Amino acid sequence: MRIKFNGETQDVGSKRLGDIIEELKGLYRQGCIIAVVSEKEEKELKNEFAVETKRGEARIRITREEGESEALSLFLSGYNRFSNGVIAWKTDDVTAIGPIQTDLSVEKAEQSYKKWDVFLGLGGFDPNLTYLMISKREHKAAYGTAADAVIGKLTRGRSIISGLEEGEKIEGIHPIVTKAERVGFVTTDLDTEIEEGQEIFTFAKIKLFREAPMSSEHFFSLSYRGVIHVDDLSNTYVAAESLKGLSLPAENLVYRSKYHLSARNRGTERGKVFLYKDSRLPNPSHNVFGEIVQGGELIEYAHQGDTILIKTEPKWMMMVGKTQREAEEFFAHEDIEQVREGNTSDDAIVVDQKPELTMEIIDRGTVRTVGVDAKDVYEVELFYDKAPKTVWYFKKLTGLINRPIGHLKVYFSIPGSMVLFEGNAEEAGTLVPENIPKTKVEKGILGVTNMSRSNRGLMGIRLSDSDTYGPTGETFDGANLVLAFSPLTASTMERLSKLKEGDVIYVKERA
Repeated sequence: MRIKFNGETQDVGSKRLGDIIEELKGLYRQGCIIAVVSEKEEKELKNEFAVETKRGEARIRITREEGESEALSLFLSGYNRFSNGVIAWKTDDVTAIGPIQTDLSVEKAEQSYKKWDVFLGLGGFDPNLTYLMISKREHKAAYGTAADAVIGKLTRGRSIISGLEEGEKIEGIHPIVTKAERVGFVTTDLDTEIEEGQEIFTFAKIKLFREAPMSSEHFFSLSYRGVIHVDDLSNTYVAAESLKGLSLPAENLVYRSKYHLSARNRGTERGKVFLYKDSRLPNPSHNVFGEIVQGGELIEYAHQGDTILIKTEPKWMMMVGKTQREAEEFFAHEDIEQVREGNTSDDAIVVDQKPELTMEIIDRGTVRTVGVDAKDVYEVELFYDKAPKTVWYFKKLTGLINRPIGHLKVYFSIPGSMVLFEGNAEEAGTLVPENIPKTKVEKGILGVTNMSRSNRGLMGIRLSDSDTYGPTGETFDGANLVLAFSPLTASTMERLSKLKEGDVIYVKERA
């Protein structure tokens, strides 16, 4: 059986979807959707017509059923007769194309027309002067035909039609013809039976633009596990919201073509990522940063809640969290020069890299990786369920929101009691009380001062148990508990107790 698999024609012996993926050793991840697409033969549609002019193309969408009116039957059988017509006359209300001769029934009563209605009308109530007419505003008039002479709507090229002058030629009117009607669906059922000639897409390949380096890095962070989640969708896009709330600079504010990707750069939905199923006009709030070059069918048929496997071009060059040796091997493969700093041993953990942005690393051809001893990177368990807003604040402030390792800078320490870390009062302005202590705060718990206190946003760790004060020295109702060091060993507590103002510690989420 011959099929197409991720864009390549393949002969396979299997019919079951899972067997085909295994037979072809295709890229796939359990739980991600797979698109299955078929093509039907080329056909002529009779519900949409193109009006060709020298100024561009307009579109008429038929809104009545065939055979429903005398006017529609005449148009469907004789639309080509208008193809050599001209703009015979125009007013503020209508533009008229023609005329042609017909045997339409005459109706002298006044009719109501909505803006952009397309209808057949008569000049001087004479069927020998039949015009294809476009209403440019809502109005009432007597054009010699009945209400059922309205056949459709002008859906595209309205400014083109409005701008045509009397005497300008219509170059053609014809039905829209599709080269191939594609029908498909997405599934996670590997028992799905595939038919001859069908196309299968298991992942979407996305090319990112150098013209939008910050937005590209934003997308890398959003899809760092190699997948994107469909959190929102409409007729024209699917969207991922996991990084909604992060600000981006304006960059590459261009036309959003079908299969392009954009990131919102401002407003309440800033940080939200859109993948387009249809073209949209440029918008100063949207950074266009990439395009789907293969597997766009996955977003065409995706549903809310679906997960899509992706590959990016280029790869994400974030090596934070890897060892110096692993970073060296990766950058050598990508033909990027690596310079080690800090702890330069092979097993040192990379906690920072300069430059940070993938596109900038590619442009420069070199990168510096800063290493620390593995014991200086602390594993933590974040309280996502109990303190979601505080977790978001913590990840954003430490950098964990877009990289595998975050950092905390010591603001003040009280030996044997607590260590305080720098926060951001502005970011914490909406940090409502959540997961506040009930009876006791144990050592090794990190908390954040919530919006009810003047020191909102300040972060701290308890070095000893307390049944009175939270990790930042506030009473219980002013402290949101956000994480625990895991595991909390004696050596961890010893190192934390020795921290002093200006020191930096590194944290990563426990796997």
